[in-house]
Amino acid sequence: MRARVSKSIFYNQIGYLTGGEKRFWVQAREPQPFALRTQDGQAVFAGMTKPVGENWHAGDFSALRVPGTYALRVGASEVPVVIHRRAYRDVLEALVRFFDYQLCGAALPEGEAGPWAHGVCHASDAKVYGTDIAVRCQGGWHDAGDYGKYVVPAAKAVADLLLAHEYFAPALAHIRPMRAAHREPHLPPVLEVAREEVVWLLTMQDPATGGVYHKVTTPSFPPLDTRPEDDRAPLVLSPISYAATAAFCAVIAHAALVYRPFDPALSSACADAARRAHAWLGEHDMRPFRNPNGILTGEYGDAELRDEWLWALASMFRMTGDPAWASRCEPLLLLDLPWDLGWADVALYGVIEYLRAPSDAASSHVRDKVKARLIRELDVLAEMAESHPLGIPMRDDDWIWGSHMVLLNRAMAFLLAEGAGVSHPAAHTVAQRAADYLFGANPLGTCFVTGFGQHRVLHPHHRPSVADDVVDPVPGMVVGGPNRNLQDEVARAQLAGKPAMEAYLDHEASYSTNEVAIYWNSPAVFVMAGLHEARGKGR
Repeated sequence: MRARVSKSIFYNQIGYLTGGEKRFWVQAREPQPFALRTQDGQAVFAGMTKPVGENWHAGDFSALRVPGTYALRVGASEVPVVIHRRAYRDVLEALVRFFDYQLCGAALPEGEAGPWAHGVCHASDAKVYGTDIAVRCQGGWHDAGDYGKYVVPAAKAVADLLLAHEYFAPALAHIRPMRAAHREPHLPPVLEVAREEVVWLLTMQDPATGGVYHKVTTPSFPPLDTRPEDDRAPLVLSPISYAATAAFCAVIAHAALVYRPFDPALSSACADAARRAHAWLGEHDMRPFRNPNGILTGEYGDAELRDEWLWALASMFRMTGDPAWASRCEPLLLLDLPWDLGWADVALYGVIEYLRAPSDAASSHVRDKVKARLIRELDVLAEMAESHPLGIPMRDDDWIWGSHMVLLNRAMAFLLAEGAGVSHPAAHTVAQRAADYLFGANPLGTCFVTGFGQHRVLHPHHRPSVADDVVDPVPGMVVGGPNRNLQDEVARAQLAGKPAMEAYLDHEASYSTNEVAIYWNSPAVFVMAGLHEARGKGR
């Protein structure tokens, strides 16, 4: 039987790190006394909540640093609270292993995947749209709750994992990926996992031109209860696109650099592929992708493509260290593009690659301007967090499809900047409160990572989880989160009139609030690894 869950205390249901901030929230009009006791009833901490917003109060027990399980009591409500220096160890591993559960073109054996095992799927060649040309592009990850594979969001997901390795490798060293015969176990765990998608991305490049196909999918989505191996509709490669080729160039150049010490052959192949993709970009106009007739799967269209071009050039600069690449990307860094980490707005990836490239090969004037703007961008996010009752950098209009990606990307931005020489005093506070929110300190009292928390998600929009005979879904999946736009039929029927932060439904048909995606998990991996490592060092 699941433990009783308080709907009046909103707290981190996974646990608090010994050296980190420890907060919980209640909805109340007046300060409330609170206390923590050991399991045998010994009082160890007492305090009063403080107002943090209209009808919101927060309690802080950061001074309690002794590991253990405690009873946190506020009024008549009581919840169990865990403090441990490795509180995020298990959830971090689950967040990474999600990518293995998304493996395409391979069987997931029961010995590794347990009740979520499945047979070989999507192993046939794909036909280039409108032709009889067959391409073998097996492998990689299913993108989300469907079985499509899309280059643009894949680039974001891979970039996040590569960055997580570069920034926080020790925090990820304990992870045990699923072992398969074709794996490269000599790699660090996250690079072993990401390699699957890197190798698949290479198959999406047209060898004749260097351009990259936008996606490989069936013409339309299969029914929600379809197992991976039962999805046997023909595979179609949608046309080469500027967005896919630029994002590919960027992340494959990044991969060439990261894999260089571990897998020289893969690194060399990536460097060559990135150069060929760049050559294609130089010969083509920036035209947005649109689904061709008869293809009804996710479009991942994007009208603004200068940010992808910036990311590609900055990644080539960092890969080569050549000042010629710096001079090409620097004018783009001075444009008024949004600096974000989404799948569509990717300029901040380019900014970080530029700042992490050899400084003596870049313009000191441009670097100073970039750093100054980055501080201003983080200041805006910090002010948003300061004014939010839960301490997160979100406004009402940010609760959109994939709102949890928005939140995690913003937390990730602070930590990325820190590693690129631009520190902000709010960095770890914002990251911690994003984790608290995701793990249960939210108005719904829900832990938004499957398989974790006392009040957990049970019905994600995820075909393997819907199709299996298991009560619980695949663990370690970050669901999309509240979406004020109510963009599916179930959400419109059941969530009309809800506040933006409560416009969420744990229902398998609510794809606009409860789907999962590789590029929602990837920033979660980065942020949780950052918190896990920082607190492990006693920060």
